Amino acid sequence: MIISIEKSEREQRLSRVRSLIKEKGYKAILFVADSYLGKKGSLRYLFDNHLIHRYGYGIVLEEGQFQILPSGLHWCTDRRVPDTLFPKDHEILKVVRIFRKNNIDSGIVGVIGLNNTMKIEDYKYLSQELPNIQWVDASVAFEEIRSIKSETEIAGVKEANRIIEAGFDRIIEHIRPGMTEEEAVSVAYETVHALGAKDTLFLTLSSEEKGAVEPIFLNPRPRIIKDNDYLIVSLEITGPSGHWVEHSRMFCFGNRDEEMERLARLVARGIDYAEKTMKPGVKVTDVQAELERMAADAGTVCGHLTGHGIGMDVIERPFVARQTGTSFIGVEVPGEEDEQLLYLKEGMVISFHPQIMNPDMKKSAYMSDVFVITENGAERLSKRNHEVILIKGR
Repeated sequence: MIISIEKSEREQRLSRVRSLIKEKGYKAILFVADSYLGKKGSLRYLFDNHLIHRYGYGIVLEEGQFQILPSGLHWCTDRRVPDTLFPKDHEILKVVRIFRKNNIDSGIVGVIGLNNTMKIEDYKYLSQELPNIQWVDASVAFEEIRSIKSETEIAGVKEANRIIEAGFDRIIEHIRPGMTEEEAVSVAYETVHALGAKDTLFLTLSSEEKGAVEPIFLNPRPRIIKDNDYLIVSLEITGPSGHWVEHSRMFCFGNRDEEMERLARLVARGIDYAEKTMKPGVKVTDVQAELERMAADAGTVCGHLTGHGIGMDVIERPFVARQTGTSFIGVEVPGEEDEQLLYLKEGMVISFHPQIMNPDMKKSAYMSDVFVITENGAERLSKRNHEVILIKGR
């Protein structure tokens, strides 16, 4: 079980970040993290700290690095982290003191999470106390670094995938009509956490109409599963190494609906296309375009983001989506800064999850798998097929 990274792995990650400092001409890089599920992976990547609540900062200089956490986290943090500071006053004051001590009072500082994570009051204080520094968002540049996983990271991803599939196996054994959605997935929580999972995000899609699924992702509900219902179950977890994986399949609880089965076959076809197509050098927007063409030819439409990188945050770049001209960092589509992340590379890990639905939005299908991009193509980590799982009645 990969619980913490070896010193050599951590040094390699820090080396990549310092190379980015030199390449961009930064004086330093400031990392901003929040315990929200999509905004804390940078601290795990750099300091091997699984941030369980609140927020934190990390600073990487040409020489030296620091993690700065709120003083209260002294009593509630990961003891493996060797270079963590707990200032008694406030974290952002300590950040300023470190910059001044290292004579960084002008030039450019790259900030990971500036535009979608940093608190406004902290940014205002930095700007006030260090007015000659230009603070620029370096999130996309950092995504280029962490999009390529090391052998150690890929081993962590595969370990997490084994855990999530064990949880899904328990759902298949357990789930029956007459249960609530909450009851049906409860066994997966127990299973994955017993095997070392840390964070979990479980979602379901269903409908009050028999033989249908609305394309809306929600937490499992106290809604009772009925005979002839369809249900989509999506599990997302971090394994012991801090890497996220996703796994989703569809269930039928009685008579199969012809249209739902057709939509499911389209999703399966899309995943099969990805498995055969996603190789180093392939453009992710081309993959998205082909999925949209498949959907249109079948008289259907693509819904949710078709795929994305996955790692120590549940959604990372690259985005398998249609390119837009947006300059906003936090949206889940390729933007103006994503040019270098439009092409698949060896070592990327992609969560691929087509969502296909009828134009009236009454029926939809969705499944997900995790792929590792190798020099020879895409390695699908799950061996589970994509047929709708039939569960007999009570």
